[in-house]
Amino acid sequence: MCLGHTHALSGAVAGVAVGLYVTHLPAPQLALFAGLTAGAAVLPDIDHPNSSLAHCFGFLTKGFAWLIGKISGGHRHLTHAILGVAGFWGLAWLAVKFRPDLAGKIGLAVFLSLIIASGLYALRVWGHGADILAIAAAITLVVTGTGLPFFALATALGCATHVAGDMLTDEGCPLFFPFSDSHQRLLPRALAFTTGTRPELWVLDPALVAGFGFLVYRAIEMGVIKVKLP
Repeated sequence: MCLGHTHALSGAVAGVAVGLYVTHLPAPQLALFAGLTAGAAVLPDIDHPNSSLAHCFGFLTKGFAWLIGKISGGHRHLTHAILGVAGFWGLAWLAVKFRPDLAGKIGLAVFLSLIIASGLYALRVWGHGADILAIAAAITLVVTGTGLPFFALATALGCATHVAGDMLTDEGCPLFFPFSDSHQRLLPRALAFTTGTRPELWVLDPALVAGFGFLVYRAIEMGVIKVKLP
């Protein structure tokens, strides 16, 4: 898998791009959408107890990640397949749909807390303070409904971005699992890289940062983000 921060960065870039050019969100909602997409881009690694997401809430998420790994066929199987991405989208959609019910509110708050905390952890913001911030932000979104119409889209986009990122590595992803265990890659084997090596750290990460910066510049140029000059 790519490193957690790479996944979060790629999710943020995808979120800004879709929010800017597809859903045409205003600046506050664009920032929220990109943030949720960045967090969701870490979500498929819930199948690995040493992932960024698994560290968020200590033994609770570590144990849950271990269980998901067992159920889903191991790391980089069902949660990294088309069916897994569809499943994450479906869970997000259902959580929003049943928000008026108490059980729906609780489920949505837990889902949002997990996504926000995993994004913070992947970007090196961790500890009890980050966990409290994630829970507070999740409760705020559930109560106010802010950004929830696009939550399912942000979840699906983030998860799809994660899978695409892992398909750049030499291991690839089994897109059609559980019907096929064959792993697909986006790059020829000679160009595919191993997680945490120089191609990821020195090429992919800077490219993502540059892409994010360019999209922010375009948002300013398009008047979505308004900057007052002195």
